[in-house]
Amino acid sequence: MSEIRINSIKVKNYRSFGEEQEFTFPNKNYKKPIAIVGYNNSGKTNLMNCLILGTGTKFISKETFDIPDFHNLKIGNVPYFNINISSSTERKYDGKLASLNGTHELVIQTDGQSVEGAKLQSKYPDGKDNYQSFGANKYFNIFYINFHNIKDEIKTQRTSWGNLTSFLAKHIKKIVDTDGEMAKKKETYEQEVTIATDKVLENSQLSAFIDKIKENYSNNLRNNSCDVKFGFPDYEDIFLQMIFKVGLNGDNANLIPIDHFGDGYISMFVMAVIQAIAESNTDDRCLFLFEEPESFLHENHQEYFYKTVLCNLAEKGHQVIYTTHSDRMVDVFDTKSIIRIEFDEQSKQTVKKYNNVGEFSHTMPTDDNGKEIISFTNFNSYIKSVEPNLNKILFSRKVVLVEGPNDILAYKIAIEREVDKVTKNRKYAETYLSFLNIAFVVHHGKATAYLLIDLCKHFGLDYFVINDWDFDNDFVEKLNNCKDKTGLAQKEFHKTYGHKDKAEKTNKSMITTNWQLLKSAEIDKIHFNIPKLEKVLGYTSDDKDSLGILSTVQTLTSYPETFLPTKLKEFLELDKLIVQTTSVSTTENSELEDELPF
Repeated sequence: MSEIRINSIKVKNYRSFGEEQEFTFPNKNYKKPIAIVGYNNSGKTNLMNCLILGTGTKFISKETFDIPDFHNLKIGNVPYFNINISSSTERKYDGKLASLNGTHELVIQTDGQSVEGAKLQSKYPDGKDNYQSFGANKYFNIFYINFHNIKDEIKTQRTSWGNLTSFLAKHIKKIVDTDGEMAKKKETYEQEVTIATDKVLENSQLSAFIDKIKENYSNNLRNNSCDVKFGFPDYEDIFLQMIFKVGLNGDNANLIPIDHFGDGYISMFVMAVIQAIAESNTDDRCLFLFEEPESFLHENHQEYFYKTVLCNLAEKGHQVIYTTHSDRMVDVFDTKSIIRIEFDEQSKQTVKKYNNVGEFSHTMPTDDNGKEIISFTNFNSYIKSVEPNLNKILFSRKVVLVEGPNDILAYKIAIEREVDKVTKNRKYAETYLSFLNIAFVVHHGKATAYLLIDLCKHFGLDYFVINDWDFDNDFVEKLNNCKDKTGLAQKEFHKTYGHKDKAEKTNKSMITTNWQLLKSAEIDKIHFNIPKLEKVLGYTSDDKDSLGILSTVQTLTSYPETFLPTKLKEFLELDKLIVQTTSVSTTENSELEDELPF
């Protein structure tokens, strides 16, 4: 049984990476796929390249690296990585042993102007040189697929699968090489092929043409004889010369080669191949490296691929590491499975923003009796069911947590109008939040907001919380001054500022919930609409009608501090908007509207 797993990797001076960044992967007891997330050009592919090179999936030589691989194109910034791998020891075909166990360090020599040499220097965990690592990767199941180039991954000469670097061909070759029953039939197969070929050529025009070649060759070279055979690949390689064909809608009489279809269709086929590889590797523990597997897939199939393929692979003990831009391809509460990177504009380099293989520590709030308001398990199930956009926080630079859909509606419209008012650019205003990677996520109530705040803190995400206050009186500052529940219990808030139509016990519970939310979010990162959103906007009806709220927000010519406070404007970076100094038409056909101000 072969086994391979990446434990960690350090990267320095490779392309977008400058200062050394270290990434740690969960141990084999954690059976979930590992997602590498980040914005475009954050360095995800560069990190994946280091994993591929470090495992020996791509051979390293001096031609592997050039100046573009050196950070900031400076020859003094020599690319470096050190990857730590755990592997079994396998017997090679020649009887020698193969092992990737230990560390594999990239060593590059330069002459000050160009690359003179490059190699992997491998050592066992005890520090001794690992000579068994040379060429060892072929004895382990390492499968790399770039879904951006899915057709290139499977298409080889004449639509065959003869490319030995193909992930499928590699797996098939291993099966053929190790299948004793197929080996016994090799001689029989070769004899039958020869007999069949001779029968087809007998008395044929092709046979006569071949005889002419032989005759001319013999005459030209003074009666030297020659023979011409119609060759076949080696027996072990014949089975790589496959052409996969698909019959549309069950039409098996008219089959079409798979590479004639679109990339999405091919991705689905590759999905089936990956599943088959995992299902047939019941003893081996494989390593799967995927680049953006969501490419060309509809978002519903993205979630299907994540849960039925990636998660299943990991649950069977295989290590799955992949890059992704899709919030359908991650589970935000499986925090060990997330590696988040960014390109820091100030230092001009890729930096690690999140990588923590420890447990996610949450502080679930309790009621006055010390009982948790909701269990973590129940919350996890609840929030994933009612909030499909939850995973977007991982792909965002900033997160605004709001209580419900009406809050999203009101604030997004208000923000759009504020941006348009300053920039005089309607299209930019409509894309402002997306351009700045600011996500709005609904937490569906104070009692469930705490965990999302904890999650943002855990991931190091900048957040802001917006909630209804639910009391007519503003005593936010007084409530915030209560340091603990003991001090809170001594206050008379529930009597002085409580709802007249609410029982004392209910008022006390509501005040406790608001206090816990205040302490969790911190007062500078939370805004309360007092007593609620509709009241602040001047919407007098109690029906919470979304269209009515939309109309009210659009009617207002300016937004009060009680709705759009300064601290929220600063969080949304509205204070940094550039004022247009020239009068510009606001019609949809304005030329300036077609140009984003960046």
